[in-house]
Amino acid sequence: MKATTKRTLAPRAIVLGTAAAVALIGSTGAVTAFANGDAPAPHSPTPHSSVQHSSVQLSQSERHLDDTAKDRAQVKADKVGQSQATAKALKAVSGTATSAELDTTDRGGSLIWEVDVLGKDHKEHQVTIDAGNGKVLNQHTDRDDDAAQDAAEVQAQVKADKTGHNKATDRALKAVPGTVVSYSLDDNDRDGSTVWEVDILGKDHKSYDVTIDAANGKLLNQHVDHDDQGDQGDQRDQDDNHGDHGDDD
Repeated sequence: MKATTKRTLAPRAIVLGTAAAVALIGSTGAVTAFANGDAPAPHSPTPHSSVQHSSVQLSQSERHLDDTAKDRAQVKADKVGQSQATAKALKAVSGTATSAELDTTDRGGSLIWEVDVLGKDHKEHQVTIDAGNGKVLNQHTDRDDDAAQDAAEVQAQVKADKTGHNKATDRALKAVPGTVVSYSLDDNDRDGSTVWEVDILGKDHKSYDVTIDAANGKLLNQHVDHDDQGDQGDQRDQDDNHGDHGDDD
């Protein structure tokens, strides 16, 4: 009998709960959603879903190019550059810039800069900048379950960094003249030291990965991105073993 009672009351409880929720919301859209058995989605902004359309969009064909070809299309369309995008982000959120990337949103192909900032509140913030005019399109704080742990790790990296994104990107561009498409403060896979990873679209229209020592700003490594293979394979293999040139910058 108890089992039968539970089966009988459960649907009724759902109906009563639904009716109460609809009454509180008082929305025709909510009534429709509940009637169809779909609860309203919780409002939690994500980097792309809540971003307004930027003033520059890539075509659908450009969005489906391989990495290097897409970098070329994005750099050609970008009107802001990483320096201005980072400055705009730091004006919106006071703190330390730890990464920036030129990218397109999943929908519509809006071209944006996504800049990560470790705020003075010791939280990680992501600021989205319009790559066409430099306006702030969105900003939010990381609220993942691991947000506190991630922020602590980033704080440790920032503490170890003595170079900063400006000097790191300048040093990378000295090694590989071109345009910065991303940079990030990270741990070196080889020894765990803190490094700046800088991606550059070179003037030769090839993509390069450049690694800068965050402690002293020296060039640790540079190589053609693995997307560029073929006749560049031998050169990449040589560059993979390339270290600092010996200058004291």
